[in-house]
Amino acid sequence: MNSIIRQRGVAIITALLIVAIATTVSVTISTRLQLDVRRTGNMIAGDQAYLYTLAAESWSQRILKDDRQDNEIDHLGENWAIELPPLPVEGGYIKGKLSDLQSCFNLNSVLGGADNKLASTRLDRLLTNLGIDKGGTQAIIDWLDDDLQTTIPDGAEDVYYMNLERPYRTANTPIQSISELRLIKGFENSAVYDTLFPHVCAFGVNTPININTATAEVLRSLADELSDADVEKIIEQRNESAFVDINAFTSFNDLKKKIADTQGLSVNTEYFMLQTESTIGQVRVITYSIIHRSNDGNTTIIARSQGVY
Repeated sequence: MNSIIRQRGVAIITALLIVAIATTVSVTISTRLQLDVRRTGNMIAGDQAYLYTLAAESWSQRILKDDRQDNEIDHLGENWAIELPPLPVEGGYIKGKLSDLQSCFNLNSVLGGADNKLASTRLDRLLTNLGIDKGGTQAIIDWLDDDLQTTIPDGAEDVYYMNLERPYRTANTPIQSISELRLIKGFENSAVYDTLFPHVCAFGVNTPININTATAEVLRSLADELSDADVEKIIEQRNESAFVDINAFTSFNDLKKKIADTQGLSVNTEYFMLQTESTIGQVRVITYSIIHRSNDGNTTIIARSQGVY
């Protein structure tokens, strides 16, 4: 009798163990299934959001092509410069902003060519006007050039970077993303980087500065004699009526007496940046696209990145 009771007890315990194991397996399968469903949904939403950014690129290219057919100068009063509100799409929304990549100072312009000295001088002024040590110009040049000879006194090559707590080598090539600036001596500090960021850009082609769209600080960097009052008048004038050529610019308010060299200046733009944000459900995709527009109005996407430029 006791043996039968013990056998029944073992059977009950075994049955309970089987039920517990089956329940655990079922819960695990169900949890994994839910994660797979969520993961798949996010992947589909991510792909959908990315396709919307490609559509935004095509739309922006069309706007820029139409703009070139309408006129040969570029300014902030044109359709491409207007930031539109978020556009609702299936499952979310998309918004984008076109900006002029020639409204900022191209850091790669300080390397090589006949305009090297002029570009370096303008970068020195830009840094000084922003309260940043202008010695950073030499550090940027050393980061770009293809040699390992440190520029005295403020440059930095492998000897400096390889002795950091987390060592790395000098790029010795043009900057591909403005975020790369954080690696260069003098710009590691977030406050310094954030101060300079709105006024600089970096891409492989040496392009002129568009005086119709340049930031106030970039305009001030054109000459030592330019004051804040001069820059305010320039911006007021171009908002009222954009400058049609460089002569019109230097003739305004007698600027030709202050700006001795107009090399590297223009009134039109070839390179634009499209920043697109697509949100589908819980997925958000931010894309940066560099668009080149030729003189005949044809446009080409020459670079694209996600998350950071």
